[in-house]
Formats: sequence, structure tokens, C-alpha cells
Amino acid sequence: MTKDAAVQNNGTLPGQETDGNSRRNGSASCQNSSAGGSAEGKFAGIKKAAETLLHWRWLIAGIIFAVCVLFRLHGSAIAVYDEYLPTVISEEEAEDHLITGQARPIRSDEWAVHTPTYFSQTYNDFGKYSSQKGIGDMNMILDYYAPSLDITLIGRPLNLGYILFGNEVGLSWYWCGLQILLFMTALEMLLILTKRNLIASAAGMLMIGFSPVMQWWLIPHITIVFVYAMGLFAAVYYIFTAKERWKQWLVTFLSVVAASGFALSLFPSCQIISGLVILALLVLCLIRDKDEVVLNKGTLIRLIVALLCTGGILGEFVLTSREDLKLLMNTVYPGKRISTGGTNTFSQIFTNLGSIALPYKDVTVSNNCEVSSFIHFGPLFLVLFPKLAICLKKKGDRQLYVGIGFVVILLIQIFFMCVGFPEWLARLTMFKYVNRMIISYGWTATLFSVWFIRTAWAHKGLFRRWEAVLYAAVYGVVSFLLITDELHAYLAYRFLIPEIAVLCLMVILALRGRKVLFALIMGVFMVIAGFPVNPICRGIAPITNHPISAYIASSLEEENGDALWITVNTHFIIANFAAANGARVFNATNFYPDYDKWELIDPERKYDNVYNRYAQCLVSFTDEETYLEETGSADLISLFLNPKDLETLGIRYIIGAGDVDDVLDEYKIRYTEEMDQDGYRVYKLEWA
Repeated sequence: MTKDAAVQNNGTLPGQETDGNSRRNGSASCQNSSAGGSAEGKFAGIKKAAETLLHWRWLIAGIIFAVCVLFRLHGSAIAVYDEYLPTVISEEEAEDHLITGQARPIRSDEWAVHTPTYFSQTYNDFGKYSSQKGIGDMNMILDYYAPSLDITLIGRPLNLGYILFGNEVGLSWYWCGLQILLFMTALEMLLILTKRNLIASAAGMLMIGFSPVMQWWLIPHITIVFVYAMGLFAAVYYIFTAKERWKQWLVTFLSVVAASGFALSLFPSCQIISGLVILALLVLCLIRDKDEVVLNKGTLIRLIVALLCTGGILGEFVLTSREDLKLLMNTVYPGKRISTGGTNTFSQIFTNLGSIALPYKDVTVSNNCEVSSFIHFGPLFLVLFPKLAICLKKKGDRQLYVGIGFVVILLIQIFFMCVGFPEWLARLTMFKYVNRMIISYGWTATLFSVWFIRTAWAHKGLFRRWEAVLYAAVYGVVSFLLITDELHAYLAYRFLIPEIAVLCLMVILALRGRKVLFALIMGVFMVIAGFPVNPICRGIAPITNHPISAYIASSLEEENGDALWITVNTHFIIANFAAANGARVFNATNFYPDYDKWELIDPERKYDNVYNRYAQCLVSFTDEETYLEETGSADLISLFLNPKDLETLGIRYIIGAGDVDDVLDEYKIRYTEEMDQDGYRVYKLEWA
């Protein structure tokens, strides 16, 4: 994907210090001292190994991916299903599933919605529209970007495993592919931002890849936005700078994949900001590297091809999905939600000191996903930027343009978070969709931190020893003063103070150019914070290894998959579990309202404000007329169903808990009780 020559035209190895056009001035340092060291001597072997790893990085990544998929490894939390349905068909399969780590119930967006949605597509022959999660046909591209056989698959290579090899391989393909691409696209973007400094880029790759927020939100829809954004940044940059013809066309194709995938991720809260950030940084990096940019007829042709192909994919999607998009955009939640910012405090622009402990201890006030953050030094380096900028300007170093771009972007993000925009400005800038600016800010601040550190390394002696110690001390004191009561209640000072001390030590090492030691400590820090978040598992037994799973499979053969199921007096996860095993489930999670379903119950749309949303649906019986209610959660609704309406809806099977059979007897509904497992009973209804 990149220009892989480890020795650049100026003879520099990865990790050595050259920057912008400073090499033409004879020194990268404001004090005219050598910025790098000789590649000879005791470090020559290490640098040679680094050069080899850098050159073959994508082949190595591909081999790791193939091995992981071969062994059916993944990080899904589907093992939580075994807590709801402890009875299993095969004890051996159940015991073999979890290799290490912990399946976290809080990740329900993944294990209880995203993964069952993807599994359900197997029983829909991967069609673009599916009635597996209700009565009407729902657009599955809008439904967590589920696997479907249409032109948009070009932008969804992570879904190929499901389509080619089924659910077990598909889950591994998706998880392992996303994890590996998270690290690799971060590395590619950072190699560009740092002018191919391997040490800084590797440290930054870990800061992004193992960042608590990327791991806690890995699936379904946040991390993938940044993966596509970073991949798109790198692909387009290399369209302008790649020299070999085959690489030029390879990155052109990859830019189509990344651009269409990014656009179709359909999570504007992160898409809007990450899109603006990569656009600004891409332009500034191309200006910085204008001596390496190739502008000719071939470049123009490749850009046109990329734009036409991307436009064709997105155009086909929009034209064929316009009515569904209208429904989605006009939902009560999240479509009509408007964000004007101003909801964050000053302390939140710093690293959340609790993030490193999240894999080991649950928070009580919110949840681990919501409070997770990136680990960065953004606020400190914003304050120190003027000193660096003066040096860059003095040396005529075009990295100054990139730095100014970062500062402007971060100040806008901080202003939106802590002060807010008036509604008219939020609408004009499309920031009205951005309700998670804290995540995009953390990502930008992490990129900026790595860029700042590498640029400071390139100007050796910029920060003297006493300055580095002073700045680190001030940073530590401010971090300590910003400890909230809530954070202190979560982590005692005996943990917080050592964490601040380690962060301060890394600041000193970064400012003083102790590259390897900084990278090693940062790497260990990030592995502790991010690696244990998701488990390492094998196979899909928690979904397929239960008597209810087997019964659903047998019923599909008997009913040709057309029978409609409903879950009563159960958690919504049981409805999605049934869908994951192939059942058509009336009350499975819908991304936008299934009006074919709701019109049978509410033809006058009295309850439109209740179900016109992304919704999980809880069902219970009532002796009154059927009605719906909102719950305390924006994405959860309650349906109170009169049993007389079961026939109207065409319900064939019920998975129920509690007194479902008593209610069916009371309403003289004929049924057979098919099975009783773990507190849930399956009823097959008989209609005349």
C-alpha cells in the first residue's frame, strides 16, 4: 500500500530524524546539532530488522489474519448467552469457546444486536432486504452494515467471510480483520504524518490500536469509522506520491474501498469529524511533501477513476435506498437528535485516568464504554506548540503547516465540547449530528501527540532537560487537580498518582528524545489498558450449542423458514438470539420502524412517536387493547399485546417466560408446548 523502500532518497532509515525540507538546511535542529544518529554500530542490527518488518508489514499482517481465521478466533462477547441459556448440547464445545479474557455483558450492542444481525443474513441468502427481524423488508445495509450481496460489498470486505464461508468463519474474519486493520491503518497514517519515523509511528499505532475507547467500542460502529478514515487518508496520499505503476493502481482501488466503506458506515457522529480531519491533514501533508507529489495525466486519470467508482457505488446505494434513508433520518431517535455541544468539562480534554483500569473494574455511575478514552498528551502539546512552531518557522520546515492544522482542528473540537455552538451553526456545519465529539477529539489529540513528539525529535535539543522536567511536572499537577470525586471514587490515589507519574515520565522521555524507552513504556501502558478489554474466543458455540438453537433449526426445515416468532416476558436479547439461529422474529431489533409490522397493530399511527426509532422491543401480554409505551431508554420500547392479536400478526411460535401458557389457555388459543429450557418455554400455536 505504501512506498516500502526503507531507505529513502536521502539515505534515511526509518527512525532517523529528517523532516520536511529541513535536510536542505544542513540540520534538523534549531541549534544546528545532528538530529539523528548513525545507523552503524550496535543499533545497526535492530534497524535492519525494523527495516525488514516495515517492508513486509502487510504480508505479516495477512499471515496473522489467515492464522486467526483458520483457528476461528474472535473477540465477540457472545459467551454471555451461556449465562442466559446455561443448558448446552455439547459441554466440550462450551468449554472450548473461551480461550482467555472475559465476555462483557455491557457490550450488548455487539453480542446481542450486531452479531445476531449478521448471523441472520445467512438465512436471508444475504439479500439487501430482509424480513428476518420483523414482518416488512428491512434494508440490511442500514442495519449495522450487515453482509449483503450487492455493489456496496466492495466497501465492506470485512463481510466477505460471512458470505463465502458462513457464520463461524465470518465472525472470525470480521473481528480479526477489523482488529488488524485498526493497527495497520493507524500505522500507515502515522508513517505519513511523521515522515516515516518507525519508532514514533509504532508507538502511535499502539496508542490508537490499544486505546481503551477503540477496544471498548470495537464493534459495532465506532472503531470502523476511524479505520476507514485512516485507510482513506493513506490511500489517497499514495495516489499522489507512489512511484511504481502497480502501486498507483493498487492504492486507487483501495481508495475506492475505503471511501465507499467510510461513507456507508452510517455513523455521522464520528464520520463528520474524522472526515474533516483527514481532509485537512491530507491537504496539508501533500503541501508539506510537495517535492514528492506526482501531478501528471496519470494521477488525474486515477483520481477520476476513484471518484467515478466511489460515486457509482454510493449513487446506486442512495438511489435504491432513498426511501429507507428518509425513514432513518426522520426517526425520533437517533434521526432527529440535535447536538450543539457544550456538554463536556475542561477535565475531559485530558486523558481519563480511569481508562487504564476499565478492563479490571466496572464503573458504577455510567458504564465502561462511555467513560473510556484515548491516552494522549494533547492539552500539554497544544501549550508547547508555539515553541515548536517558532523553531519550525526558523528552519523553514513545512511540518509547520501540519502542526497549525492540528492546532486549529483541536481548538474547534475543544470549543464545541466545552462551550458549544449555537443551533444555527451546529446545523450549518453538520455538527448537529456530532454527539460523541469526545471520541473524535481523543483520536485527533492522539495523532497530534505522536506528530508533536516525532517533530520534536527531529529538532534535537529543542527542549532542554530542565524544561522537560518542568513541563512534565506542571502537566502532572494539573492532571492531579482535575481528579474528580467520581474518578477518585473509582480509583484510589494510590493508583492515580503512580499513573500520573508514569505519564509524566513519558512526557520527559518524549521531549528529551529518548525514543526507544518512550515507545517501550508507552507500549506496555497501552497493552495494559486495551488488550484485556475483549476476550479471545474460538467458534460460535454460545449461539448454536443450545437445545433452543437446535429446535429453531429443525423448525426452519419444517416451516421453510417462513414461520413468525415472538418472545414474551423476556429480555430483547432472546429475540435477537432466535434471529441469530434463523428464526423470523417479530420483535427483533429494528434500525428504523418496520411499518408493515406496526400498521397491523396501530393503523392510525397513534404510537408513531414510540416506535419511530432505532428500537429494541419488549413484549408482554395485556387484557386491554394492544398499546405501546416508551421506556426510560431511548432505544427500548414496550409492546403490551392483547393475545387476540397473535393471529392477526401471524405468530406461529412463542418463546416465553412466566405464565404464558395460562394466558393462552385463558384466551382459548390452541398450542403445544415444544420445550422448556432454562426458564424459557417454546410454544407452537395452532390456528384454524
